[in-house]
Amino acid sequence: MKWILLMISTLLLSGCPGTRDRIPSTEKADVILQKNEVCVRVQPHDDEKLEAISIYPLSQSEGRTTRFFSPMVSVNATTCLPNNGFDYEDNIAYHYSVKLTSAKKQSAQQWPFSREFEVEFRVKKSDGKMQIETLVPQR
Repeated sequence: MKWILLMISTLLLSGCPGTRDRIPSTEKADVILQKNEVCVRVQPHDDEKLEAISIYPLSQSEGRTTRFFSPMVSVNATTCLPNNGFDYEDNIAYHYSVKLTSAKKQSAQQWPFSREFEVEFRVKKSDGKMQIETLVPQR
């Protein structure tokens, strides 16, 4: 009897996760060099469009630049996402995050209706050529 009361009390105090309580996990974006420029790409589903991007050096998260797109921008898996004219410096580690939103899911009240992608990388310049080193995000 005490065991049952303990279990019920624990559930009542901690709460039970519902379908709207789950936080979508962050997915991995890809970063490559294309025409000697940093190119970040994601794989959208169905009608997902680009809602926002955020870029910042890992050492300066307060220096974050975020851009919201209104109207949202169509993207595909082969399109490089915008970098807002961000100037990547040599031997600096960066965080780039992307938010894609589905208007269909949002209007149908399906959750989650948006997904977040991220990638962390270091830019290295040598003899006029750039290189990209993908980093494992620190949590």
